Amino acid sequence: MIEVFGWVAAAIGMASFFPQLIRIIRARTAAGVSLRNWQFLVGTQGAWCAHGFLVGVVQMQWPNLVMVLTALAIVVFIRKERGRPVLPALVVPLLIIAALYAIDVFVGGAAFGLIVAIPQVGGQMAQLREILRSTDLSGISLGYLSINLLVNAMWTVFGFVTVEWALMVCATAMTVICSINLITYLTRRRRAGRVISDATAVPASL
Repeated sequence: MIEVFGWVAAAIGMASFFPQLIRIIRARTAAGVSLRNWQFLVGTQGAWCAHGFLVGVVQMQWPNLVMVLTALAIVVFIRKERGRPVLPALVVPLLIIAALYAIDVFVGGAAFGLIVAIPQVGGQMAQLREILRSTDLSGISLGYLSINLLVNAMWTVFGFVTVEWALMVCATAMTVICSINLITYLTRRRRAGRVISDATAVPASL
């Protein structure tokens, strides 16, 4: 049963980045989207893909590869929209993959789980900063934020049931920060809606 649960989590996770990619393509803007977050996601999902091969967990292998490619497409979109070259933005993800793979091989899964949580949580915190500071959130996908929270919660359950230390550590931390991001985004969007409503309201005396 837990294997099926893991495959469901993997399937949902594999598609979790698609809403964000679709959003920026349809909106033709990445306003409010953190480049740093997606750079980190290319690196960390690449590391998780490698980790999946090391521990023999198929659910972590090909789904994470799809996520790497999707995150990479988002990085390319953001860089091109901002008129910046793409290749320099790939240095950070490659360094993350190399460093995390070395930790996984030479130190172990528990250490990998602790360390991989740093760029993953750091990326989400960068996104939180954009949500708090940006005046335009039109590029952010609510679907992505929601599914991302769901997937990390599912991986937390999977990690504890299978006693997969890397997942137990990282997915738990991610569930917390993803919850904060989703709540903050919804709060800001609701407040923005109220401002627009107040600004366009017609006084009763007119």
